[in-house]
Amino acid sequence: MTVGVCGPIDLNLLHWNVPKGTLPPTNAFPLTSYFINALLRSGYKVIGYTNSRDVSEPTVVESGNLTICISREKPQMGRRFFKFEIEDLKRIIQAHPADVISAFWTYEYALAALGSGIPTIANIHDVASKILLKQPDMFRLVRWFMNNKVMQQSCTLVANSDYTYSQLSASTKEKTTVIPNFYPAGLEGIRQAVKHKGNYIISSSNGFTKRKNIHLALEAFQILRKVFPDLQYHLIGVDMEENGPAHQYASARGLADAVHFVGPLPYDRTLKEVANAKVLLCSSMEESFGMAILEAMVVGTAVVGGEKSGYVPSLVDKGKAGVLCNIYSPDSMADAVALLLGNKALRERYERAAANFAQEHFSEDVVIPQHLALLSKHVAVPVNHTQTFTV
Repeated sequence: MTVGVCGPIDLNLLHWNVPKGTLPPTNAFPLTSYFINALLRSGYKVIGYTNSRDVSEPTVVESGNLTICISREKPQMGRRFFKFEIEDLKRIIQAHPADVISAFWTYEYALAALGSGIPTIANIHDVASKILLKQPDMFRLVRWFMNNKVMQQSCTLVANSDYTYSQLSASTKEKTTVIPNFYPAGLEGIRQAVKHKGNYIISSSNGFTKRKNIHLALEAFQILRKVFPDLQYHLIGVDMEENGPAHQYASARGLADAVHFVGPLPYDRTLKEVANAKVLLCSSMEESFGMAILEAMVVGTAVVGGEKSGYVPSLVDKGKAGVLCNIYSPDSMADAVALLLGNKALRERYERAAANFAQEHFSEDVVIPQHLALLSKHVAVPVNHTQTFTV
């Protein structure tokens, strides 16, 4: 069975023999690359379909059992309902067909895969209606329409959590299987490499939006500093850079003291930043899953998250593998973080419980067989759980 994977793919995270300097930048989503690597380790041939603004013509790169097809992308995609991107992706998929395609996110990548005529499983990684309510703009409205179209056209869907599944209509639930996100084999090694934690807490957020709630997290940190005056706060991700939106907001309101506005980092550096922090504070109002939380759990950093923030309570085992709080209250967030900072033994107990819970429920070995079983139903090919392949 040759499996197609259509979505934003971080080419630098792939296990293949292609020099990194020769690869164009793409819309990166680490989980898609992890999925491809896991399929390769399981012995399957994989064709990845993604896109880039830095290619003038559709491009194909091959290495061993992996082929990556890169289509074109143009500016102002939302204003055009991603029509060019969908058609260009569809053409390159049809020119290099797989037996079955797993499409990540219910937007342009899923629409291109569905339009190719190849059996497609669309993976739901967010709740478009919830995002639109929290970020009511034209781009999110376009995404909402695209999501609805994918839901209607798909015969098989995968929801990344019970929470995501609960937000679907009754008719959509009938064709949806819940398979959680996962972390890749080897990520535990980062935890083992950390000898001493830095004196900082951290938040990883892509976007300074109301939904991500960093503005209240900044207030919580300044409350924390009254008890822990030497503590620092690292903000990583899009809009978190120096002089970026988060920095400008904090500076204008006297909330920037001891805050390091780090901004976007390469994925491996992000994981190391998280691993060396004492606490990850996830202030999001809603998460369909919460990959930043899962990664923190695996690399050994205690987590604080919202008690009503989508899937977050379930991800931290209802408070057994992380501290839950009211993320609408800076005082509540500060108290939750202070609980962990003021009691090292308690913090370490949460770290151990989180690592064990993550391994039991969200490791590659647990989750990938669920995907393979679903994929095999579309091509009538038995799943091989024992064959291995090294790129």
